[in-house]
Amino acid sequence: MANLLTLTLNRVNIIDAVKADTFITGQIDKSADAVKNAALAFHESAGDDNYHEVKLLRTLRGAIAKFEANMVEFVDTSDANAAITNTLNPNNDTFAITLNVASRFNRAFAGTLASLAETFLINMMLYDWWQSAKPSLAKDYYAAAQDSLVYVRQCLAKSAPAVSQQSYAGPTGEVVEPQAPAGSGTTTETTETTETTNP
Repeated sequence: MANLLTLTLNRVNIIDAVKADTFITGQIDKSADAVKNAALAFHESAGDDNYHEVKLLRTLRGAIAKFEANMVEFVDTSDANAAITNTLNPNNDTFAITLNVASRFNRAFAGTLASLAETFLINMMLYDWWQSAKPSLAKDYYAAAQDSLVYVRQCLAKSAPAVSQQSYAGPTGEVVEPQAPAGSGTTTETTETTETTNP
């Protein structure tokens, strides 16, 4: 049975975080020499121009694909319907990434996982942006993205305790049926995390 975990993320917040980071970098460069670096600061900052929006949406799609590729090792492939999907749509503020996780995934980490996924997407988008705008910065964002994946893997590896499948005798001899602990993820319902926002 599918054990779906849905991470709900905010497209607008992610793109705004990328714009903010590039703007701050541009202003730092401009402050060094306002006359000489004014044009540099303008061109290296992601803005609201249509061609910037097109590039940012394209890089977001690419970042999502890279995140999904890194999640393959954690997806439950024993189910014929095992899949990783996303609902990214430029007309919607939010989108979801759905993973078919192992039944023992501890859903207490779902919110943390969503936040880390967002951080990964932002850093991968910034890596892509600086590859063309300022290659010397790109490697730092790539390293930051890989760092966030370390914590993503830690969240996915935190399994809930195994649950007995057999009835057993209680303290007074009564028959006790096994019950899954809270947050064990043993049900087949799709669970959505709360929408994360940029720090």
